[in-house]
Amino acid sequence: MKAFIFDMDGVLVDTQYIHSEATVVALHESGVACTQDELLEYAGTKRGVGIAAIIARRHASVDAEAVCVRKDELFMERMKQTKLTAIEGIPALLKNLRAHGVCMAIASSSEDTFISYIVDKLQIRGYFDVLVSGQALPESKPNPEVYLLAAKKLGVRPRDCVVLEDAGLGVQAAKAAGMYCIGYRNPNSGKQDFSLADKIVHYVKEINIEEL
Repeated sequence: MKAFIFDMDGVLVDTQYIHSEATVVALHESGVACTQDELLEYAGTKRGVGIAAIIARRHASVDAEAVCVRKDELFMERMKQTKLTAIEGIPALLKNLRAHGVCMAIASSSEDTFISYIVDKLQIRGYFDVLVSGQALPESKPNPEVYLLAAKKLGVRPRDCVVLEDAGLGVQAAKAAGMYCIGYRNPNSGKQDFSLADKIVHYVKEINIEEL
């Protein structure tokens, strides 16, 4: 292992469920019924993918971008009311990886501005050599492009990278990129398909970098 690449929502900070809550409310305000469990199918995808899919599934005449804008508003309102802390075990893992000279990146489907917001709020920006957003890429996870781009920016081969993911689509993306992938069972991320993961953990502290 030469590089460790983190997904962000649900891995570094427990925000995946806030995304889902805001999306459900925004859809309901537009007259589209949806549950958080249904949205878990799209966990890890970039902005608008899940919303557009739910609207299409309901055959609703609703402006997906308008719903996205409202979801963003609701999400940031909730974020301002939430005391953000890193997921248990993350600070220790970051320190351990840095002590072993492993380069690190974030490869998230979130927008650049939100990635920056999170790393600054958690005061962990200094650990990361690269921050990569998949928002501007043509396709979302499970397409591997966001992970391949992170490896390229780090200057390492995909096979020398380890990825930490909490979403099934993210695991698929990491494996399609040719990387070793650890699936983290975050209870707030719902039941995710980790059948392709090389290792599954229920707590971040279970990750032993000496074995990677």
